[in-house]
Amino acid sequence: MSKVLDEPLLIDGLEYCKWNRDLLKNAHRGGLNAIHVTVVYWENTEESFIKIQEWHKLISENKDLILNAKTSSQILEAKKNKKIAIIFGFQNSAPIANDIFLVEKFFNKGVRFMQLTYNNQTPLGGGCFESKDSGVSRFGEAVIEEMNRLGMIIDLSHAGKQTCLDAIKFSKKPVAISHANPKFFHDSLRNVDDEVLKALKNRDGFIGLSLYPYHLKNLGDCKIEDFCEMIKQLINLIGIDNIGIGSDLCINWPNEVVMWMRNGRWTKKTDYGESKDHNPSWPKLPNWYSKPEDLNNLLYSMMKNGIKEKDAIKIVGINWFNFMQKHF
Repeated sequence: MSKVLDEPLLIDGLEYCKWNRDLLKNAHRGGLNAIHVTVVYWENTEESFIKIQEWHKLISENKDLILNAKTSSQILEAKKNKKIAIIFGFQNSAPIANDIFLVEKFFNKGVRFMQLTYNNQTPLGGGCFESKDSGVSRFGEAVIEEMNRLGMIIDLSHAGKQTCLDAIKFSKKPVAISHANPKFFHDSLRNVDDEVLKALKNRDGFIGLSLYPYHLKNLGDCKIEDFCEMIKQLINLIGIDNIGIGSDLCINWPNEVVMWMRNGRWTKKTDYGESKDHNPSWPKLPNWYSKPEDLNNLLYSMMKNGIKEKDAIKIVGINWFNFMQKHF
């Protein structure tokens, strides 16, 4: 990797915030160097191009703070120029419908991550909420090949177990689970079991650890000490170089948006996702990770809780950078 400058490289591998200038200024003051941002969930093709246009407008209006990174070298450029590199990602394959040619069109607009599924079955593969996981489809294999060719990261965060294992096997480049935690920490539908984690490691894949309450032990009451113990156990399982932070931080949105994330347009009934108490609101965040700039605080919390300084520095940014360099 290129020599990183004096201060630690801080990269959040997934956030979905309603960004405005104040929020960007806070993230900037907190030292963030790059954020993989969610552009869409259930939006169709036309809506997704519009969302990208909206992001470019936000970047243009705040060009003193942020830039759109289409290459990993632009992350270091942003760091050098004291800006945040914004990396576009899709949390679903809905934008490409059944059209493989759209993958390149979205890539040319700056999209660098795409999930194969978002909880449900898609034309590409099975979601983690399905009772039966189809695995990766024929179309899914073709899209994986196209994403490899272009340098778009295959994200398996909401995929079912068999789909994860298939994608890890089929992809010629390492894949990511950008925001999830190990099941041994919290047995959530969205979290990942040891078999998938080991398969990831064996193919140089990557996991970004999530701070979303439904992925955490004791949910929003999760203690930082428990989170750090999980990290130490995960390091023992898959090594240090395959781990980063994908906070899945979702702030500054009305409650209607969390219901959009869960329901999209696929159901006329109300789906509450993993909320056991059918909560239609955003879940309570842990008090130690409730805003983008808390990534910097997490670095020091990890060191206070027995994680080596060099390992903590890798987890908050260097590992993500090295992984992204393999793709774009």
